[in-house]
Amino acid sequence: MTQTAHELILLDDGVDYSPTFVSTDKRAGRSGATSIGYHQIGVDQQYGFSRGPIAKIEFVDISAVTATHVKVWGLGNEDDDAPIYPKAYFTSATSNRNIIPVYLKKFIFCNSSGVEAAAGGAYTVIGHKLKTAPLTW
Repeated sequence: MTQTAHELILLDDGVDYSPTFVSTDKRAGRSGATSIGYHQIGVDQQYGFSRGPIAKIEFVDISAVTATHVKVWGLGNEDDDAPIYPKAYFTSATSNRNIIPVYLKKFIFCNSSGVEAAAGGAYTVIGHKLKTAPLTW
């Protein structure tokens, strides 16, 4: 994975940033199979301008968040089983661990059991996007 981002975007918790195929084939209709189209980064809309996935997630400031943990899914996580990080992992004064190098699917703020919780405060989380999709995920 490259260490250089092409674009930086603000991320929101609970949003699915998976690469999603959007058909532009007017002949096939919505249910018809087609290969004419493009991939956007985001299930509901395109996030950012570059077409590459989010390759790193950076927790810049989550000190005002009242939730105690963060759950992060990579593109390969097909179910609800994903790692749960304690908030202190990212906010420790002696820690440099605020960046996770992962092809991001989504993240949520949660409790220690992984049950989604409201952020409860302002936060800044940055996504590092690549310019184009890599040959392999």
